[in-house]
Amino acid sequence: MNDAALLARIPDFIILGTPFLKATPAEEAGERFLFMEASNEDLDHQDEIVLQKALEDSAGYFLRHGNVDLSHYTLLGPRAGIANHFDYEIGKPIDVQANGKRTFVKAQLYQGDSPMARNANMVWDSITRQTPPARWYPSVGGAVLAKSVRIDPDTKAKVGVVSKVRWNNIALDRAPVNRTVPEVSTLPVGAFAKSLNGFVLIGKALTAGTATDSSGMAGGQTLTRQSLDRGVQSYWDFRERIAGAIRNRRVKPRPRDLMRHAMTLGLDPDSASEFVERFLDDLHQRRKRYESV
Repeated sequence: MNDAALLARIPDFIILGTPFLKATPAEEAGERFLFMEASNEDLDHQDEIVLQKALEDSAGYFLRHGNVDLSHYTLLGPRAGIANHFDYEIGKPIDVQANGKRTFVKAQLYQGDSPMARNANMVWDSITRQTPPARWYPSVGGAVLAKSVRIDPDTKAKVGVVSKVRWNNIALDRAPVNRTVPEVSTLPVGAFAKSLNGFVLIGKALTAGTATDSSGMAGGQTLTRQSLDRGVQSYWDFRERIAGAIRNRRVKPRPRDLMRHAMTLGLDPDSASEFVERFLDDLHQRRKRYESV
C-alpha cells in the first residue's frame, strides 16, 4: 500500500502536532504533566550522536534518581557556584518509553509554595496561560561512561558516538544541544500517545475550531485550535500541513514533491530536507503498524 492509499483508508482524519493543541493541559487528578521527545539519534550541536540504547539502559536509574530542571542548573550549580541551584529543579520523571530511534519522557511538575514549585508554576503558566505559548525544549543530562568516534561517510567528519551513560537529568531549555527534538507538550506525544508513533487521529468531531472527546488526550478534554501563525513553527506544524496537502491531493508523497512543497512553506533547503525525511519515516512506521493490525 502506498502512502496516499494509507491516508485514504483512514476516513475523516487529521494529523495534529500536539504542541498546537493549546489550552488542553494534561492534568490527571490535579497533577501537571509534560511530555517530550527527550532524545533521538540525530547529530547534535556538539557533533555527537547519543545511542538511544544507552538511554534505555539507564532509564531505571533516571526514574529512580533523576530530576527535571531548568538549563541543567542542578548539575552545573555546584561547579559554577550558582546559589540555591536546587531551586531550579521543577519536577521528576514518571515514565520513559523508547522505540529504538527516539526516547520519550513523561514528567510531573511540582506544585506548592516552595521555590522549586514556583519555577514549575512559571514553566506551566508560560505554556498554558499565555499566547503564544513559550517554547521549551528538552535536553538530556548525565555522565558519559563510554564514547567512540566514527567517520561520517558523507562529510568525512569525525562524529562522537555515546554508547553508555548514567542518565540523571532532563533540562528544559531554549536552545538544547540536540537540534531536532521538538518542544515539550502538555499532551501525550510519541510513545505516550494513544495513536501510533505520535499521530493523533481525530474523526468527524473536529469541526471549525473545536473537537470533542478525544479519549487518548487529557481525559477526553475538549481540543481547541486557535489562531496560529502562518509560518512553519516546528516539525509538528510542518507534519500537519504536509499531511493535509497529501490528503487533499495537492502534493504526492514522494520526496521530490514533498521537498518542493516544503520550500513553498518558507523552509530553507536544510530544514525542508530534514522535515521531509522525518515525515516519511513517521509515515513509514505508521503504515507498518497499521498494516500489521
